[in-house]
Amino acid sequence: MTPALTLKGVTKRLGGFELGPLNLEVPRGSVTALIGPNGAGKTTTLDLALGLGAPDAGQIGVVGLSMPADEVAIKRKVAYVNPDLNYQPWGRVGRALNFLRKFYPDWNDARCEQLLADFGLERGQKIGALSFGARIKLSLVAAFSRDAELLLLDEPTTGLDVNAKRTLFGLILDFVRRDDRAVVISSHQLADLERVADHVAIIDKGRLVLFERMDRLVARFIQIDARLTTGGALSRLDGVKALARDGERLRLLLDLGITSREQLAAHGLEILSEAPLTLEEIFLGLVAPRLAP
Repeated sequence: MTPALTLKGVTKRLGGFELGPLNLEVPRGSVTALIGPNGAGKTTTLDLALGLGAPDAGQIGVVGLSMPADEVAIKRKVAYVNPDLNYQPWGRVGRALNFLRKFYPDWNDARCEQLLADFGLERGQKIGALSFGARIKLSLVAAFSRDAELLLLDEPTTGLDVNAKRTLFGLILDFVRRDDRAVVISSHQLADLERVADHVAIIDKGRLVLFERMDRLVARFIQIDARLTTGGALSRLDGVKALARDGERLRLLLDLGITSREQLAAHGLEILSEAPLTLEEIFLGLVAPRLAP
């Protein structure tokens, strides 16, 4: 089965910001979390996948089709949620949904009505009077009313209350029960993503830092408190990042996929303690500036 999304050597320059080159392959039947600091390139990546702008170089494959050659067909197979989507020209919730359903043969009217009830929206509501979170809910109703192959969700939890977030993550898990579908979700709510995502792509300053299965990621990285003994040389080790230092005492992010505990000891680092890390702690450690040697 072809991947849900493939990026090969994709680059894009926007003013002083440069994305890529990005190489990424998102498998079907899974949820991929795309995480990174503000301005890292997450939204640009999702926009390019949907044809909202063209890359300067590289190839983009979406659900077995090529962007931009198959852009129309891709948009019929992909649903997109972004806080900037604007439904206000249609005036009311029902009119916006009636307009959208005409463009998508995979639209499910019964499902749409159920989603409206689940998110507490009514067709007669004025879009201009909706709160920010309610506008996100409308965008989610429009996306999940379709039988899409790929969901691109850019900050879909923004403004949502606890119950709405629970509803959203339940919909995501139901969506990927079919192994021909996939979800890519960008969010700063990393604790939520850790529970729902199968894969994690970390992007920083326009570059892909890491792509890994969630279970392997949390097993791969640990925090080490260590002491640098006489003759120790931290700078010679790959897969080790110093997060804090006080004299000879160090707090380290250790990538066990690259460097073992035994290699630390061989380079003069005495391990004092170690601890597992959450997705948020791993992310913050990977994108934090390196300490001076």
